[in-house]
Amino acid sequence: MEFLPLSSDDAIVPTPESEWLETLTRTVAHLAAQVTITQVRLRALATEIEAMGGVDSAAVSRRVAEIAQRETGPLLRENLGEALAEAIEVESLEAEIVAWLAEG
Repeated sequence: MEFLPLSSDDAIVPTPESEWLETLTRTVAHLAAQVTITQVRLRALATEIEAMGGVDSAAVSRRVAEIAQRETGPLLRENLGEALAEAIEVESLEAEIVAWLAEG
């Protein structure tokens, strides 16, 4: 990381690179928060469904694969944001996610 020379009060002045790093860090933290919230909600939902007698796990797996095929790309792009979506190979990541979810 590149910094400008120290000022007289020894403060480090951030360069545009460090600003970009901060933005990336905030984006990743925001995505991690979204994933965590979703995991908590899904675990609560699964716990309640199990307490009520459960569901057909094979049917759920089929539905996951179906929804993954249809919605992973758009959701991934939305969650990444425009800047990150342009910085990575979204199609490759999408294919990996869809394949992983299809395995059940």
